[in-house]
Amino acid sequence: MSKRGIVLHLDERWYDALSRQLNKKDTTVEDELDAYLDAMIDQLPEQVRERISREIWEEEQRERQAAEAARRFSVFRITQDGRTDHLLTEGAGSMDALHTAMRLRAYLLRKGNSSERFAEAIPAADHIAPEVFLEYADELRQGTGRMVSALDIDLDRGEFSTLDTVDGWETYTIRDVSVAAWHANRRDGMTWEWRLNRFTEQLEGKEIATPDHLAEQDISAQEGPGIVSPEQTM
Repeated sequence: MSKRGIVLHLDERWYDALSRQLNKKDTTVEDELDAYLDAMIDQLPEQVRERISREIWEEEQRERQAAEAARRFSVFRITQDGRTDHLLTEGAGSMDALHTAMRLRAYLLRKGNSSERFAEAIPAADHIAPEVFLEYADELRQGTGRMVSALDIDLDRGEFSTLDTVDGWETYTIRDVSVAAWHANRRDGMTWEWRLNRFTEQLEGKEIATPDHLAEQDISAQEGPGIVSPEQTM
């Protein structure tokens, strides 16, 4: 939307005198000038006012739609110790599967006897209702372009699931995902695209068709060389 500024030059003594006078009426010089401009606009022919008002409204609608389309989201369903959290991150806080795998690996390596839950390790995350999580997951399936990822992480069962726009939910063991994240970050100086491809390659053929048998599997990450913390790559 194009706008034009209007600059008025007024001796500071006049401005101060007007300000003191208008302050008694709980208004300002700027407010009075705005009101005067509105009064001048009201004197324009009705047809002109309606046309310009319609054009401004349409431009504002387009700008709002463009801003909404440019937003980026990630949603998470995280189950741990019998509790399930549904989370939403937006903008710079949105994480793809590799970002999340790296953060999960780092969390498992440092956890020890800490009471911190993985849901608390997701940066700038807002809690959402389960049905809102499903709505965002459905938007990812529709391919609107706003969704970075939809992830279902069950630490109690040792499962890491990511939603693919074509194949739907794909589930892996947390152990396999952690190892794949380590391989994706073994080499320094690689592009994020290269790391993503490496991460995907490491998970090929490891998808779990029937994950029920994972309930008792140990999901602790094993320390290894070359681990890159999530903060170094985000």
